[in-house]
Amino acid sequence: MKNTNSKKLTKNKMLMVFIFALIAVVLILGVDAVKISKSKTEANEIQNSYGSYHTEYVGITEEQIQSIFKEKDIERIDNIQNLGEISTDSGSKVELKSFEGRYYATTQYFAMKSQKLVGKQARNNDEIVLDEEAAKILGVGDELGKEINVTLEKEYTDKNGEKKTFKEDKKFKVVGFVKKRYEDNIKDDVKIKSNTNRRIAYTYGNGNENVQGLIWNKGQELIPDEAVTYDVILRFKTGKENHIGSNVNLEKKVEQVGARSKIGKDKIYPNSNYINKLSKISIDSEKLCNKGKIIIVILAILAVVEIIYAVYTRKKR
Repeated sequence: MKNTNSKKLTKNKMLMVFIFALIAVVLILGVDAVKISKSKTEANEIQNSYGSYHTEYVGITEEQIQSIFKEKDIERIDNIQNLGEISTDSGSKVELKSFEGRYYATTQYFAMKSQKLVGKQARNNDEIVLDEEAAKILGVGDELGKEINVTLEKEYTDKNGEKKTFKEDKKFKVVGFVKKRYEDNIKDDVKIKSNTNRRIAYTYGNGNENVQGLIWNKGQELIPDEAVTYDVILRFKTGKENHIGSNVNLEKKVEQVGARSKIGKDKIYPNSNYINKLSKISIDSEKLCNKGKIIIVILAILAVVEIIYAVYTRKKR
């Protein structure tokens, strides 16, 4: 009788160990799942603040943009003309772009950056649209219709391979502003830092014969045609927040596409905050899966031991 009670006690202890192990698994995996959920929320906040794109290639040539278009794993892509920069007498500088790209008009550029246009788009090369940072340093504030005097400058290589600089004084009328679409949706517990301290302005640019129906002032180029380069913004197909392991190599992919298209690292502007958060989610998800597999194996071993013990004790009776 005493032996039977001892066996029952041992069996109960084994069962309790199994139950406590199961509870520990639930708690451990539950805590990690909460962390991943929080990371996904933060990723959404960063996306809402800085856009869903993965990288931007700035000031690239037509040959390089053609090479990027051949990449197979790109989900979305858009581009605009790069017209150099404008500067004031005080030395403040702003990047100057066009609303037109190559082969098609810009449709997704501002959407992928989570930006919106307030006012109107520049319809000629006497009009300009400023982002918030550019408006600040140019002393415009939110005042539409204000005129600014600047110096336009663009360094380029001509058809003969000679380095040249186009420089001209220019007056623009401010007709619009580019603002963050979700600037009021940032949560207090999500710390978001700017990727780069860029200041960007947009004018009509040099037009584009390949963009049908959108040539408002053909023949009124702002800079020499051979000086025009392009800014390309894109998002890869594999950049899904819930795709385990697919986001870890995003930064590497950004560099690989740049290398294949012979784009220098100084012309690559990745959406670092967003990429880093996606990578963290993927790494945490993989750790959770690996940890879950290990714990499941341990539980399986305990279950087998429990079954063997139960069978053994019955035979002994």
